[in-house]
Amino acid sequence: MSPVPATTGSTQPGASWIDLWSLREDTLLEEQEDGSMLLRSRWGDLRLPQPGPVLGEALRRMRLGPVQLDNVPGTGELAARVRLLAALRHLGGLVVRSVGAPDGDHPLLSVVPTTAGARLNPQPLPPDRLLRLSRFAALRSTGQGGLLESPTSAFQAVFRRPEAGWLIASLGRPTAPAAALERLPIGRAAGIAVLSHLVATGMVEVAERAGPPHEAVFTEDLDPVLTPWSHHDLLFHWSSRPGWQDRQFGATYPLVGRQDPQPALKPVPSGTRIALPRPAGDAPHGWDTPLGEVLERRHSVRRHGEQGLSLERLGELLHQALRVRALGGPPDERRKQQISARPYPSGGACYELEFYLTVGRCTGLAPGVYYYDPLGHALVLLECPPPLRAALLADAQAGTGMDSAPDVLLTMTARFARVSWKYSGLAYALTLKHVGVVQQTLYLLTTGMGLAGCALGTGNTARSAEAFALDWREESAVGEFVLGSLPSAGPGRTDD
Repeated sequence: MSPVPATTGSTQPGASWIDLWSLREDTLLEEQEDGSMLLRSRWGDLRLPQPGPVLGEALRRMRLGPVQLDNVPGTGELAARVRLLAALRHLGGLVVRSVGAPDGDHPLLSVVPTTAGARLNPQPLPPDRLLRLSRFAALRSTGQGGLLESPTSAFQAVFRRPEAGWLIASLGRPTAPAAALERLPIGRAAGIAVLSHLVATGMVEVAERAGPPHEAVFTEDLDPVLTPWSHHDLLFHWSSRPGWQDRQFGATYPLVGRQDPQPALKPVPSGTRIALPRPAGDAPHGWDTPLGEVLERRHSVRRHGEQGLSLERLGELLHQALRVRALGGPPDERRKQQISARPYPSGGACYELEFYLTVGRCTGLAPGVYYYDPLGHALVLLECPPPLRAALLADAQAGTGMDSAPDVLLTMTARFARVSWKYSGLAYALTLKHVGVVQQTLYLLTTGMGLAGCALGTGNTARSAEAFALDWREESAVGEFVLGSLPSAGPGRTDD
């Protein structure tokens, strides 16, 4: 059986689909006085010294939207068309390929490169092989249509018509091309063209060999590098760093003009206020241990002493680690984002982290759930039912593997808009880095102060949101750390 053709587009009346070419929407074309052309894109400038009349006219049309190369003057000769196709391949990630429908409406599918060197090369589909959507591919709405993307692909598949979405959805399990197309209101040739373009992106895979669906094996299944990754973890890693995707990234201030920035300090909730002791000097009381020794001795302590942590030591720790040292003005008068200074580092001085203490045992402080006011250096008692407080401590006990509930659970939440108002692409990843530096700061301080400290890998988002009366979409727990006094019989298990 012969392969199913990947490209059967035609300009003749009655054609079942149309092969369309265009430039990425963010690509600018500048014609120079010397006859050369300059293509400006997010990946830099590409100069074409002598584009020639055919390529020049093709690019002029492609910058305006999808075009049929057959309509470009001078492409009637085979040699001229071959030269044009070779020149367009040289443009790599600047060229968008689309599968058009004869009705002249929106293309069925457009494949947009997301890296500079990406080149789409649709090939005939083996008729006896099954197809399957990659487990790393994600189909989502853009608000204006559909988009298929994957961290394993250098392309995005964009569509504004439902037919392509229906076709993609049919590939959630191993499926023959004919079976995927049989119930769709789309011509067979057009459907095959869409499938071949999707296969060329790598987001749809072809089975290694012919056979029934339950025996189908795909390259992705055999790749030992991909086996350890979950869909969500690889997607998060891929999307939070530049290089393999083309999203806006860095300090782009995406919300300027759309909403006001959050204040540097969260309004302090109402409740009974407990002033915390402050240390007399810059260093914790009695600390004369060199930093190198503190780093060497640092470990997780999963057992607390017979006597609970004291309010004095707790206040000293919070003062050294988390207080607001100073409030600053806006770093940029136009953007007007207020900043602060604190003991730990924070990207862009955003300081989006907030701190809540669930206290089970602390000398001088009643059990309860408290918000830490970093400017006033005080605790504010929150209304939280005792069973919910006990559940938070039980979660921390289970998360650390302790034999009993910890003295104090410190929960870090994030006011997400503090970071996403300024940064694109890396906002949540940056927040997780901030959690890490706070945890290390707490580790160093608890070690130097002779206290027990242990970071948690995770916590219960729903439970903490209820306990702290938060809308988790606006402010939510992102990190935890347990505090207590050191046991007299030794620190217990210290495997990290």
